[in-house]
Amino acid sequence: MTDLRVYKLSRKEEILYHAGLVLAGLAVSYLLYRNIFFAVVILPFSKKIKGFVTDSIISRRRKRYLAEFKDFLFMASTAIGAGRSMKDAIAESIPSMRNIHGRRSILAGDLEKAYERMETGGENDVTVLRDMAELSGLEDVHDFVTVYSICKMTGASLITALNKAASVIMEKMSIDREIEELIRRKESEGMVIFVMPVLIILFLNLTAPDYIAPLYETVAGRVIMTSVCASIIGIYAMIQKIVSVEI
Repeated sequence: MTDLRVYKLSRKEEILYHAGLVLAGLAVSYLLYRNIFFAVVILPFSKKIKGFVTDSIISRRRKRYLAEFKDFLFMASTAIGAGRSMKDAIAESIPSMRNIHGRRSILAGDLEKAYERMETGGENDVTVLRDMAELSGLEDVHDFVTVYSICKMTGASLITALNKAASVIMEKMSIDREIEELIRRKESEGMVIFVMPVLIILFLNLTAPDYIAPLYETVAGRVIMTSVCASIIGIYAMIQKIVSVEI
């Protein structure tokens, strides 16, 4: 099963990441210092930048997984309502999950492994679902498995629990989208402030290179440019701190 709490870049992604890092380093180096050898200044931030990229990928994968899980709950509810067991419900939902979310659906792959463990390994469905919930790191999946295990032990209506869980996830996703839209607007406003120093420097290089030349040819100019670079990084960090809202 897929561990959504971590992510390792593929070979292709590693190549693209390092190529992008080199190009960004060269661009910043030339714009701020007119010397590509200053591109090495980006190396100390390489690990942090990679962590940021990885965290973004993890976040997108978890959101997609939760959307897929919501669809699975409705499918499972229909199957169980027709008298199927959870194992059979999982088996019947896999083709539909592939059709809706494509061959690269993360949850469909996990459901296949879960079914194999129950069918071939003879493992208990609650145990398998708990492992899947643990690896997902998603509170909604944990809550569903808890409700499912309680319903199994007490004989409560599983269909009602499945439909309610799916409805709660849909409501939460709707609220998440609204909050993300507000955050996106504020982030866009912050990015204007972030890119402004870069645009000013680029504009002066294109329109008045002699005017800005002392910033590249003197020690004081280098110090000023370094301060500008540090300020840009500080602005970006501040923007991310402001818009980082735990939903």
